[in-house]
Amino acid sequence: MAGRYVVLCVVLALLGLSCTPEKRIDAPRKSSPVVVLTARPQELSQEQRTELGFPPHIIAQVEAAAAAHAEPFFETVLMPSQNLKGDVMIMRERLAGFSVRTRKAEKLFASLADTLRPQGYLIFRSEQNYGSVPDLVTVIRGASEYDILTMQKTEARNYKLTTTAIIRWLKAQRKRASFVITGAGQDWVEARFTKPPKDMYDFALRVYSFAPDVVHQGAGTVGKLAAQMKKANGFYLWWD
Repeated sequence: MAGRYVVLCVVLALLGLSCTPEKRIDAPRKSSPVVVLTARPQELSQEQRTELGFPPHIIAQVEAAAAAHAEPFFETVLMPSQNLKGDVMIMRERLAGFSVRTRKAEKLFASLADTLRPQGYLIFRSEQNYGSVPDLVTVIRGASEYDILTMQKTEARNYKLTTTAIIRWLKAQRKRASFVITGAGQDWVEARFTKPPKDMYDFALRVYSFAPDVVHQGAGTVGKLAAQMKKANGFYLWWD
């Protein structure tokens, strides 16, 4: 009798275990969508148009070609401070031109550069976004295309290259090829050939020597860089 009781207890215990509620497995929670907020472009106001003093037909022409509203373009003005250390302080930004947002930067430059330059205005790509969002194309006053680099304060601090040094290098390359500067930023320059160099590999080698990151973090080899330059009919400088 005792034996049957023991067996009955064991069976009841096993049944109790089998009836224990299963451990809950929650479904993976869906992550909330990431919302990226971008500042709404500021349109060039009537007061800013007056301050700029650009002929209205020039602004209208660029806006029509880009199918976009003009936005203010500011230059950051630097000047030495008055202390004995000669520190540099950043002054307030100065309205220096206007920009438009477009995915047709090359076409915009090609159609307007020759028209604007004789009137004392330079058009260039001031922000390159590689198709993710529209590029910024900017118009400023200028007598020389090197004014673009001066306005953008283009330099390569890691390579101790000032704006003046970069302009000097570009001028030297005109002995080997003819080109126009189509864009510039704080650490990059782009140009389009009007007369390509006879030896593209030699020109690519010169680009690599002056801006190594174009190969090290871009093309991979000088040969590939030369092929890219030939296909694009231009060259690109940038420093990380």
